Amino acid sequence: MRRIALFLVVALAGCARLDHFQMGTIDQTQGETHPVSVRLSETGIEAAAIAEVASRSAKGQTANQLGDLAAVLAMLNMGPRTGNPVYDDTYAEKIQDYLLVQCPSGKLTAIRAIREARSAGPVSGEIVGVEAECINE
Repeated sequence: MRRIALFLVVALAGCARLDHFQMGTIDQTQGETHPVSVRLSETGIEAAAIAEVASRSAKGQTANQLGDLAAVLAMLNMGPRTGNPVYDDTYAEKIQDYLLVQCPSGKLTAIRAIREARSAGPVSGEIVGVEAECINE
C-alpha cells in the first residue's frame, strides 16, 4: 500500500516551467495581420529520478545498488544542457511547415518563441511554441 501511495504522489506531483521567451520586432507597415500559433511537444524520462525512487522503495543491498545507479546516471547527465532529455530530439524541426499552413504568405511579424517544460517526477514533456502575426497578401 505504501508503494502505491508513493507512486501516486510522484505521478500526480508536477510542475511547469518557462525556459525561454523571445519576442521579435513588430512590422505593421505591410498590411493587415492575423494571429498564428504552433505548439509542439515531446515526452521523455529522467532515468536518474526513476532509479532514485526505486532505491527509496527497495531494501538492503538492492536499495544501495539502485542508489549507486542513480548517482552514476546523474553524473552522466552533468554539464550544460537545456531541458530534460526527450525520446525524439528532432520533434520541433517541422514547426516552420506548420506555420506555413496557417500563414501561406510566409511573412511573419511580432514573432514570439516560447520554450517550456512540464514534469511529473521522472516523466517530463518539453514544449516548443511559436506565436506570431501573419501579414496577409
